[in-house]
Amino acid sequence: MIKIVLESARNGVIKKVIDDNHGGGREHFTSTDVYESNENDRNQFSYIKRFFFDLCDDLGLEPGSKFDKDVLDINTRWGTHFEPTAKDIEFKIKSLKSELKELEEWKKNI
Repeated sequence: MIKIVLESARNGVIKKVIDDNHGGGREHFTSTDVYESNENDRNQFSYIKRFFFDLCDDLGLEPGSKFDKDVLDINTRWGTHFEPTAKDIEFKIKSLKSELKELEEWKKNI
């Protein structure tokens, strides 16, 4: 049986996966992962996303793949009271234009 133990850490989460029947031979195996925030990371939530996707994998949950129509997407967006700068707005417009261009290309190939 696999048991998952989560522990709170000062700057993240510690996840231990304990398997008391590893490989079907009743071997005991423990895997420990540390998910911590990194102030230098451009996306401060990347460790949280990685934690959830790894947890899904440990539990045998299928979030979908790049080939599926529907995929679980853990993403970030602006807060409801966030006031973007001109640079933030330009970046968002550029991202949306890129996504729209990709959709237009797919539409041409149908």
